[in-house]
Amino acid sequence: MNFNSVRYVQGRIYQICSFLLLVPVLVALFFQEFKAALSSFGLVAVVMLGLGFLMTIKRPETLRLRASEGMVITFLTWLSVSLASALALILTGEISGFVNAFFESASGFSTTGSTILRDVEALSHYCLFWRSFTHFIGGMGVLVFAFVISADSPADTVNIMKAEMPGPYFGKLVSRIRKTAVILYAIYFAMTLITIILLCLGGMSVFDGVIHGLGAAGTGGFSNRNSSIGFYNSSYINWVLTVAMVLFGINFQVYFIGLKKGIRQAIKSEELRWYLGIYLSVSLLVTLTTLRQALSAGQAIEHSFFTVSSIMSTTGYATRDFSLWPLISQVLLLFVMLLGASAGSTGGGLKVSRFMVYLKSAREQIVRSRDQRQIMSVRVDGQLLPESDKQPVLRYLCIYFLFISFGTLLLALDSPDLMTAFSASATAVNNVGPGLSAIGPVANFSGFTDFSKIVLSLLMLAGRLEFLPFLLFFSPKTWKRTS
Repeated sequence: MNFNSVRYVQGRIYQICSFLLLVPVLVALFFQEFKAALSSFGLVAVVMLGLGFLMTIKRPETLRLRASEGMVITFLTWLSVSLASALALILTGEISGFVNAFFESASGFSTTGSTILRDVEALSHYCLFWRSFTHFIGGMGVLVFAFVISADSPADTVNIMKAEMPGPYFGKLVSRIRKTAVILYAIYFAMTLITIILLCLGGMSVFDGVIHGLGAAGTGGFSNRNSSIGFYNSSYINWVLTVAMVLFGINFQVYFIGLKKGIRQAIKSEELRWYLGIYLSVSLLVTLTTLRQALSAGQAIEHSFFTVSSIMSTTGYATRDFSLWPLISQVLLLFVMLLGASAGSTGGGLKVSRFMVYLKSAREQIVRSRDQRQIMSVRVDGQLLPESDKQPVLRYLCIYFLFISFGTLLLALDSPDLMTAFSASATAVNNVGPGLSAIGPVANFSGFTDFSKIVLSLLMLAGRLEFLPFLLFFSPKTWKRTS
């Protein structure tokens, strides 16, 4: 571990993140809540800025970031900003208990959207904004944002980008990493702005539109209403968010290709076709299974497509209590909860690209076991997937289910039933938000003990960073000093 490089880069990131903490202070100024915001978020921002300056006083002669340093910096950043956010929320006096504040912060940055709050509407405007703003930053990545506005990024920041960007593959859109980050955020910001405008045109206030637009963009799901999107009782808003959540669950490289080479080239993406195909198929199946409970076929279609979009994109917004739907519908929702969105999107989950590789690898094994002489290979987008790329994807599945299983075991210590424990672990690892049974879309996580809330918080961060940064951070061998 090159401690000097880690220390310096971490300090630069703290300086940048300190300015993020000032954004809710500006919101508070508009809503006449400035004093409370300044004494909480403003104070933590100053402390973080000072710490960043102390860590960057001496620049290393050689700034090197290998894969291990990149992963350590990634997890340390996400843990640090969650802790800083928790401290700010504690100082506001609006969330009691550090564990609760840390849970809420980790849920926000990891774009999970689970909450311990029973009455969300009681929060101040700047706290409500901050919760959704953490979705926006965490959706594309805290470090991606840092590289967008930093002119002092090390040349090998690709190792950090690899650790933070979700999915089995990391592909640079252009030759320069910083330029890649700028392009990603430009597309991200434009899509978010369009979503907010469309929501406001549907009758939402500007503040509500910003809250839910940021939540949809980061596929997080925090709302400023206790009944989530169901509060608005608007088919227009439901369909706007349905489309938005689906779009933010698509790999952002597809949008870049579409802008540069045209839509025909973009839709050649095999993962895109699988993602949309699974979404439409599951939505239609859920519609058929919920027809008897709906007032009309139109309502069944509307709420089924919205819910599948929300769960598959791992956003977590709700218009109906799907825990009351038929069991087959809940099983289908559990499937897309585990599957998740596309690689390179703001969504969580296992990722559709990995699911493709698993099915194709299984087919390959079946064919080979039937006839050893037959040559069979796994191809993605028409390209042969080499063994060096396939094996990490297959190993990821083992780590993924180990985390869910171990999380279920720990949460079973104080969960009312097995489904609550399992769905809580699954929704945390996949960064979805609501679960099943006692933690359905109209419930919250306030009933868990502090121990379970810490377990869930760590699962949310580990799932968002896809485990390796988390595992390396807690591995003693990682911390051996190197030059």
